[in-house]
Amino acid sequence: MFKKTLYLVPILFLFSCASKQESQNVSWYKDQVIEQLEPQGDSTYRVQIGIMASSFWLTKDSKDFTKHFSLLENSLKNRSHLDIGVENGSNKIVLINK
Repeated sequence: MFKKTLYLVPILFLFSCASKQESQNVSWYKDQVIEQLEPQGDSTYRVQIGIMASSFWLTKDSKDFTKHFSLLENSLKNRSHLDIGVENGSNKIVLINK
């Protein structure tokens, strides 16, 4: 029993470190409203949040594209606030929370 517990501790430690690494690669823009949502080509949308001059990108190849796009459209139309996670170095939107 002790041996099994001894193996379990390093495995749990590895999983906890992996989730922290993922969150370090994302910059969060909290409580933002979408100002523009424009198609750019066949597979990408340009997104402007708040009054920022920066553009962010939502690509159709992301696994949650439909969900993210509907949240962005809702924010644009109804002025609802979102938390938007952007991949560091690429301005690609990877996470969106209400």
